[in-house]
Amino acid sequence: MNAEFTSFFIVLSLLWFLVYWVLGGVFFAIITVMRLGRLRKVRFSCLFSILSLLVGVGAAYTGMKGSQEAVSDCLGQAVSNAEKMMAVFGCGAASIFGAFLLGSLVLTVGGFLIMVISKSKTKPWIVLDPDELPEQAIPTENKEEHSNKSRFF
Repeated sequence: MNAEFTSFFIVLSLLWFLVYWVLGGVFFAIITVMRLGRLRKVRFSCLFSILSLLVGVGAAYTGMKGSQEAVSDCLGQAVSNAEKMMAVFGCGAASIFGAFLLGSLVLTVGGFLIMVISKSKTKPWIVLDPDELPEQAIPTENKEEHSNKSRFF
């Protein structure tokens, strides 16, 4: 690898990792809240961070390799300097962003698989529907029962 390819690859990998990690994290946080938080959050967070790092590096590498081939093909067909410049940016960007979209699809599917792995069997702390509560947890409306049960009065 030459120095230009390596430096752009590192910057692009870091950028894709951060975008995947932040946007994917927000997406799966919303999904988790909608499911009322029945998830082992530490396990999911660690596995999702590793997955987003791997997918970010893979998408950057795949996009860079695909753009090298596409740019060389486009440069072969270009005649003027303007066409050469458009060939470098146009053909290269299509491959890089295509790999980014493919990586986001892989991250979404992988995130749902990680959610299945991180599913918790314990009951949630917050219950929004009182019909789901057991009989013992529902407070009674009659306060006379509580006042008559005192040992001292």
